[in-house]
Amino acid sequence: MSRHALELCTLLVNDIYGELTSRVLSTLFRYGRLTISQLSQRSHLPLRQLKHGLVVLIQQHLALHYTSPDDGVTYYEADWKSNYSLVRVGKVMRLVEERFGEAAGAVVANLLLQGHVRVGDLADAYGLSAANVRGNTKGGGAGHGVNGQAKDVGGRVEKPALTLGQLHSILHRMLHSGYIMQVTDEQFWPIADYQNDIERAVKRDHFSGGVKGPKQKQELDGLVRERMRKSREGIQSKLAANGTRGIKRPASDTTARKGRKRVKLDYGFETGIMSGDDAESPLVDENLVIRVNHEKFTVAFRNQELVNLSEKRIGSATALVYAELLQRLEAKTDRCRDELAPVGVPDEEEDGPSISTLELSATLNKEIDLFNSIGKVPTAKIDARAQKFPANRRKRRRLESNADAAGSAEDEDEDESGGASGVGSDSDDHWGDEDFGVSAAGDSIAKDQKSRMAEIKKHLQLLAEDSYRFVRLVGSRGLGEWTVDFGALTTILKQTELESIITERFDGIATRLVRILNEKGKLDEKQVSNISLLKQKETRAALTSLYESGFIQLQEVPRDANRQPSRTIYLWYFDVESCRQLVLQDCYKAMARCLQRANAEKGKMRPLLAKAERTDVVGREEHYLSKIERAALQSWKEKEERLLGQVTRLDRLVGIFRDY
Repeated sequence: MSRHALELCTLLVNDIYGELTSRVLSTLFRYGRLTISQLSQRSHLPLRQLKHGLVVLIQQHLALHYTSPDDGVTYYEADWKSNYSLVRVGKVMRLVEERFGEAAGAVVANLLLQGHVRVGDLADAYGLSAANVRGNTKGGGAGHGVNGQAKDVGGRVEKPALTLGQLHSILHRMLHSGYIMQVTDEQFWPIADYQNDIERAVKRDHFSGGVKGPKQKQELDGLVRERMRKSREGIQSKLAANGTRGIKRPASDTTARKGRKRVKLDYGFETGIMSGDDAESPLVDENLVIRVNHEKFTVAFRNQELVNLSEKRIGSATALVYAELLQRLEAKTDRCRDELAPVGVPDEEEDGPSISTLELSATLNKEIDLFNSIGKVPTAKIDARAQKFPANRRKRRRLESNADAAGSAEDEDEDESGGASGVGSDSDDHWGDEDFGVSAAGDSIAKDQKSRMAEIKKHLQLLAEDSYRFVRLVGSRGLGEWTVDFGALTTILKQTELESIITERFDGIATRLVRILNEKGKLDEKQVSNISLLKQKETRAALTSLYESGFIQLQEVPRDANRQPSRTIYLWYFDVESCRQLVLQDCYKAMARCLQRANAEKGKMRPLLAKAERTDVVGREEHYLSKIERAALQSWKEKEERLLGQVTRLDRLVGIFRDY
């Protein structure tokens, strides 16, 4: 970790949880793994205050702890990735509100505030009890308020009604979708200690005589990763059983719940407030301890970036189809990067989750104008092979060889226009009424559905035939089965953002040279000039500027042992990994400076802000604040909004270059 990233995490914790907590965290960042006595000595804090700070950090999963089985000593360690996730709190809440409703957004806000919480304690915080199971709205508004629930109406605090059934329905749906996860003891351990604990168990079970040689060492690593993956999947399978772990039906589980309905939003999700009798919804076990799953939200943020990229490349209507496809695949994707994947099997070598056109059409918003948003293309001009094969060269060659071997069988399935079965044209598909769940009497409805699915397939073909290969055809089930090669697309995202940064910082010539070096590899100055069709003087100036900024590297290859400059070949090359790290460090530094600037501006306005935050002033600023004070307060709010907006934009780059 760089010092700029650690500085950013310390500033985030200081702004949210206070100086004591940030002081303990900065000590852990500076000295690493410490016992509580060492931490007290290094932080110069009394043990009582230190424990208060550690409780906050552990509750929020910002610090990890592990008790050694050998000596019984507990060690503490900071988790910088969890600390950085504080930047995305606003994005997380906005995404939940868009997909699940405002009530769900308020519940997630409280989960983020508490770190982790027991379901029963969360219900008690809302003033709800088992007596409200039947959906008594009056009981839902009573009790203590919770952060994110109280609304200010003309200076008067008004709490929205939320029943126990509605709260459990929100938790059930978010647990089922993966945005909330169950808390286990291992989540509080550092990953190295967790791995060592499993490694000791594997050695005890499979290597009682010790590990000898590199072959057994490799076998041990594979068994450790497999057991860690099975342990993680075992927790997920418990949650997936019957929707979530510990799901219970109310005692009044009768046929009355057949008429239960819920208000639905776009993308097939439901709002946090249900209509009708919500007491029939499943109840989550009150003893279940839950927290926000930031890995799942990272998957959703990555999908949003891919949708934005497809909109720039193709169009808005196709991007909406792509958004729905990614939304459906998101339920089958737990994380962007699986660190426990089997060694030696790249992600692009395995097909990910897939979805058929028929399944996609069932949930796609019918208000999207699919017909008028795409032009007519002759069937003969549709590249069927481009839809089937991925952008990865090695995998594409393997699939193409298999396709050529089965070419005679495919020729029998081709129609008169030359299109491949299930790909070329709509006439190739086997349209049956049973695919739509209608009888022969509903011919008009079936025709509309067939026509709509044909348009959906055209948009999917546009995504498949684009040079970025947004989707890939993997089968003919359900009028075409599609998958997404996320690894190749994230590589394209990184390259696109890098080229955009270079263009803004330098010019188009520099971007052209970077593309050439990225494609061709190591080249000398003359070769770069010839390929780019530029004068050698212009090429030298652009390469020098890129080298001084760290975007490209230079390698010296001496022709003899004397290593004289006149007898040395200088090769320019572009290293994507070093460039990625350079951009990340710049982003961390810029985000830290934005927060420091916001704190400095807030310090100047501290007396006025203290006056404006008084309970008798809130909602009555025009009466208690002068015109100059109101203008100064408005100016400060605009400055803070610009600074925090810049932090959010930089976080987008961090997600692209680090998380996706």
